[in-house]
Amino acid sequence: MSDLKEFLEKKVRIISTDARFFEGILQGFDKSTNVIISNCIERIIYSEDDNEDNEELSLGLYLMRGGSIVCIGEVEETEDIDWSKVKGERLKGTKNPL
Repeated sequence: MSDLKEFLEKKVRIISTDARFFEGILQGFDKSTNVIISNCIERIIYSEDDNEDNEELSLGLYLMRGGSIVCIGEVEETEDIDWSKVKGERLKGTKNPL
């Protein structure tokens, strides 16, 4: 958990358990990995088959429950990605073993 300290006040990307993709500035976290993200956006990436343009939803200040987070990573400020050209694959169904 203390590993997140190095990400404070930095831009991060987060993937959630329901395969959503977020980006913003990590403002805080707790021992349950609940996080507060400022300037948060959600990127919606479609597959080639969907024939739709990718979307970017502005969420502002956003709180995410730790139980819904799969991974958090710092963003390289030098990277330049054209998100309009990024395409994904459709996800297959998932099962919760509980």
